Amino acid sequence: MTAQEIMEATLNVRGSLLALQKELLNYLKDVFEKESGRIVPPGEWLQVLMVSQRYEWLRELTSLIADIDLLTELQVVSPDQAAIARSEVERLFFTVDSISEFSKFYRQLMTTGAPFILTQGHLRAAIQKLPAKQRPHSHEQSLEARKTWHEEHKVQFRKRRS
Repeated sequence: MTAQEIMEATLNVRGSLLALQKELLNYLKDVFEKESGRIVPPGEWLQVLMVSQRYEWLRELTSLIADIDLLTELQVVSPDQAAIARSEVERLFFTVDSISEFSKFYRQLMTTGAPFILTQGHLRAAIQKLPAKQRPHSHEQSLEARKTWHEEHKVQFRKRRS
């Protein structure tokens, strides 16, 4: 797989994640509005998402999307970086025995007939185009690797500015 193919596949995963996040947030907002009996303006909804413990489980997804977004800004995405992104998406969305809070709530939503199945299918197809990790690793190891993406991004940003 060429560097260009890896970058394109990573960008596709990013787009699929953003689409799924948008559908998820719209669904949760609809549920919230039905429960509260009123339309919630976007600014208020954002505030609810940020401070309510009820939606704390979404932070793991938001963090992963932010990291993958940052990854796509690198000059080159290595096969190992792409494999880590793939394994993290798989852990959140497709690993049945995942202990992630996000996975637990997301799977629960999927049993209620939430309308994410098509977008989730697009995400599954997108991650299949990323390289797979050659050897198993823990979520903690993935988090450490994701931190290096930030460092690499900072270095590249500084070089571009000078």
